[in-house]
Amino acid sequence: MAYIGRGLVQGTYIKLDDLQGSFNGTTSTFNLTSGGQSFKPGSASALLVSLGGVIQEPIESYTVVDDQITFSNPPTADAQIFIIALGNSVTIGTPADATINAEKLNAN
Repeated sequence: MAYIGRGLVQGTYIKLDDLQGSFNGTTSTFNLTSGGQSFKPGSASALLVSLGGVIQEPIESYTVVDDQITFSNPPTADAQIFIIALGNSVTIGTPADATINAEKLNAN
């Protein structure tokens, strides 16, 4: 059975690498990195994105798939940006087949 609920996060906030050098007014998808390494936030809601001094709304203004962010409108070349990741995603293990029985599911 898969984990149901919000993705779990741990750790401190992380300021991701600057994307402004890649902005050209036509490209809308960019790779997310931290310290030059690929960064996968887990969801768009796990990021605080300021573009041009305006906080962006997850899903409406941008989406995230794996380590890429896609803006609904391509940022202009002069748009200032910073992205803060609100913790690191946590992997939840999956129980092996036949390891959960009725006795373990019984809660008092």
